[in-house]
Amino acid sequence: MPRWMYTLLLALPATFVAEALHATPVLIFLLAALALVPLAGLIGLATEALAERLNYTLGGLLNATFGNAAELIIGITALSAGLTQVVLASITGSIIGNVLLVLGMSMLAGGWRHGAQVFSKENAGHYAVMMTIAVVGMTLPSLIALVGEGTGPNPVLVRGLALHELSLAVGVLLLASYVAYVGFSIFGLGARGRQPATDADVALTPLEKVTVVEEIEGASQQPHSGDVSAGGATPEGAVGEEKATPSVAYAETGVLARVEALWRRGPAVPVATLALVTALTAIASEALVGAIEPVAEQVGLNPFFIGLIILPIVGNAAEHSSAITFALRNRMEVSMAISAGSSIQVALLVTPVLVFISWVVGHPLDLLFAPFELVVLALVTGIFALVSLDGESTWIEGMQLCVFYLIVALCLFFVPA
Repeated sequence: MPRWMYTLLLALPATFVAEALHATPVLIFLLAALALVPLAGLIGLATEALAERLNYTLGGLLNATFGNAAELIIGITALSAGLTQVVLASITGSIIGNVLLVLGMSMLAGGWRHGAQVFSKENAGHYAVMMTIAVVGMTLPSLIALVGEGTGPNPVLVRGLALHELSLAVGVLLLASYVAYVGFSIFGLGARGRQPATDADVALTPLEKVTVVEEIEGASQQPHSGDVSAGGATPEGAVGEEKATPSVAYAETGVLARVEALWRRGPAVPVATLALVTALTAIASEALVGAIEPVAEQVGLNPFFIGLIILPIVGNAAEHSSAITFALRNRMEVSMAISAGSSIQVALLVTPVLVFISWVVGHPLDLLFAPFELVVLALVTGIFALVSLDGESTWIEGMQLCVFYLIVALCLFFVPA
């Protein structure tokens, strides 16, 4: 995790102080949002450290399960407060943010530094197919509700109990699809001629959220003669050398890196850290969610904008930084895996889990997205396929993805509260 994120942990006690002093909702919202950025990163870092104590397949499964834990905690907190529309907007925002903002910034930064970057066409095809299926599964209930409302004999039934049942059924199918995908991509189940995941496979699967602290921190603190060659590529030997000597990277990056290295000596510290950080994330999420409606009223922002733009950025800031860092190191394959894998996980895992939990907390979450969300999700899915299936990315493609995201954000910003 980048060093600057650790300083944001100071926002967590500041949030508690602001709440105790009954500060303005805007201040509480900003402090809680800043606090959630490093907490989300620590969840990923602790999960990675724990995964390293397991074999490759179980480690990949652990990362696949907890990759979006922070988003899930924020979503559960918002559901408990009855903000179902904000939760739906955050689901949509996570998908479009990963595809447009994260992948776009990664392509822009990496392409500007290295020129054209290449990645696996085969993996990109898997990502595109899974993302299409996921988005179709999420949006079809909304289309049924919209059609039923206009032409059905009993539109109340379509928008009521029938939609609840349909959302639950679709949630089960999405979750089953995710389980099957994990079995195929990590365990190699039913994949003829494909072996279960190895160290390299897990690092490039779309379910991987590993930040590889040795590479990121080591590269930022010392020059590497092999980082950028005359042709703009990173020689494989340079990367391999860093991986072979992680202790050097820790020794040269100060106290924080030594603490991160300590996590890898046994499972007790990562488990305790994961439990503590998860509890703190829940507390910070409660403060953030509790301030959404007052902030929307005070500032004049639509809660839909907060859910679709702000919350996904807060929950995914750590892995966003990792994706861009990998692109800058000419590892676009991993950047693609992070951005696409996170979108797939949100659609196939986080969404159905939130649908199931919504019934427990007493605020049923129907898969009823706004028409604007449906259109944007469809466009994003198609654009991802267009920019990824050729196996090559450039900075201009990244800039265009970022521009598309800014247009979406700008349009939502001017929607009245």
